[in-house]
Amino acid sequence: MTGVVGRSVESITGALRSVFTAEQVASSDGFLQRRDPRVSLCSVAGLALAVMITRTVAVSLCFGVVTVLLARLSAVPLRQLLARSAVVPLVSAGIVVPQAVLLPGDALVRAFGFAVTDAGVAYVVLFTLRVGVGVALLSLIVMTTPFSSVVAAMRELRVPVALVWVVAVTYRYLFLFFDELQRLVLARNSRTTGQSSLRDGWRDAKRLVGTFLLRTLDRGERVGRGMRARGGSRPPSPYSRSRDVDGGDYALVALAVVAVTGSGVIRWGL
Repeated sequence: MTGVVGRSVESITGALRSVFTAEQVASSDGFLQRRDPRVSLCSVAGLALAVMITRTVAVSLCFGVVTVLLARLSAVPLRQLLARSAVVPLVSAGIVVPQAVLLPGDALVRAFGFAVTDAGVAYVVLFTLRVGVGVALLSLIVMTTPFSSVVAAMRELRVPVALVWVVAVTYRYLFLFFDELQRLVLARNSRTTGQSSLRDGWRDAKRLVGTFLLRTLDRGERVGRGMRARGGSRPPSPYSRSRDVDGGDYALVALAVVAVTGSGVIRWGL
């Protein structure tokens, strides 16, 4: 597949695969890397929850600053964190953009019989900002803690085994998922010569989606059979990587508690 669609698919696939394969930052000597995985998981998840509770742009921006500070203290490159966190908020913004017209309020722009209101724009900005900061906080967990440690922390925190299974299998299967898509695009490009139009690119994309869906389902069945053949009916049992809790762990927990409490007070108590 060539043209705009083909280049877009290749770019998105490469970016998403890098999200799940780059764990070099986790081996650095940073603030979150030195924390107990259980503390990191609970505290950063608490900060993400506080972001979801808030309903003001100012508070969301404050959490954004906290996220940047945690990233700097943990030796996480801000450009890499942004690349990991940009896809979801951009898609979310595209979904809620119609609210800029649908919500009542003072008109900012009028065109083609529609009015973009101040309340609608504020809602879109707040929603996108909250999603972006929340995703960035959760990305910090993956970037600063090896995935096996995250799974081990979930088991030690008594998270239901079914949920741990879903997280572990989904993470591992995503490698195969994106690799399959990359091979399909490469195979299509190797059989195409010259430049195709946008219309041809969309036609190729429709064919690719059908083939990709069938091959994905088939690969999933084979992965499931392989897991059962190797004793996959047992729950995941990763190596425990717990550490001694120190002052930094307590400080991170305190930050999460203050954040959740403060967000709740600002939203429901004022």
